[in-house]
Amino acid sequence: MTEARLDTSAHGSVTRNFEHPARLSLPQLMEHSALGPHNRLPARYRGPRQVTGDGWVGFATRLERGEEIALIRSLTAGNRRVLDVGGGSGEMARAVAGQIGRCTAVEPHAQLVKSIRDEATTGAVDVFAGTAEELPFPDASFDAVYCAWVLPYVSDIEHAVTEMIRVCDPSDPESKIVLIAGGSGNELLTLLNEVCVPVAEEPYDHHGYLLSTAAQVLAEHGFADFSLHRTEASIRFGDVGMAERVATGAGVLTEFWYGPHPKAEKIRRALEPALARHFARRPHGIGDQAAVLVARPGS
Repeated sequence: MTEARLDTSAHGSVTRNFEHPARLSLPQLMEHSALGPHNRLPARYRGPRQVTGDGWVGFATRLERGEEIALIRSLTAGNRRVLDVGGGSGEMARAVAGQIGRCTAVEPHAQLVKSIRDEATTGAVDVFAGTAEELPFPDASFDAVYCAWVLPYVSDIEHAVTEMIRVCDPSDPESKIVLIAGGSGNELLTLLNEVCVPVAEEPYDHHGYLLSTAAQVLAEHGFADFSLHRTEASIRFGDVGMAERVATGAGVLTEFWYGPHPKAEKIRRALEPALARHFARRPHGIGDQAAVLVARPGS
């Protein structure tokens, strides 16, 4: 099987060839190790995670995602009409706008829409309230669409991806759709699945399933020229003392994943010993390793 060009160091960082990535067919993509573990693939979607604006902000302010942003800037350098689906804090949209002059973002949380508008100082960021399932734009409005860490929160993966396809112009030579989700070995997802999911009595959270499902929809609609990259991000905890780091980490992750959940306090307590073990190995960060799927028109 042809692999995407991934050169992973002992620390998990990855070097890539942006200009000449290895191209993958749909069957090759579905078998790729980055979308694993394959023995845990679910039969159906577990349903969307619920996140509050406050929970996202508390998480995002600690998130270092420079490699993800560098990859998105590289992928969209030749584009003119770029859409960010799920703008979040607006950090990625601002980076794209700063490079090509303008970026459009869609974000469902009102406080984040306001934050993106207030902080857009380099280039022009046009922000719209909306969801991935109902993008407020005409057909073929953009030559590139990217969606970073949004698929776990949509109610219908197939419909959301179909909407991204609808607004992407396949006739443009730079046309592409980029989806970012957790890759195999993601440290945050490991904590979620090993510690939180059993307490919350929820199904396993498998991001490889999200990307596999999206890839099938993309291929059905003519976006079947695939490449795959991996990136390394982390959520940082700068507290000097271990006890403070553990308490802060448990609070931030619980609020992000389970803010309104009735078992939130029990989940927070379960996270504390797991985080103490993690910080003994990696004192000030938790990895948020991603698989980045790029789909272009073709077969």
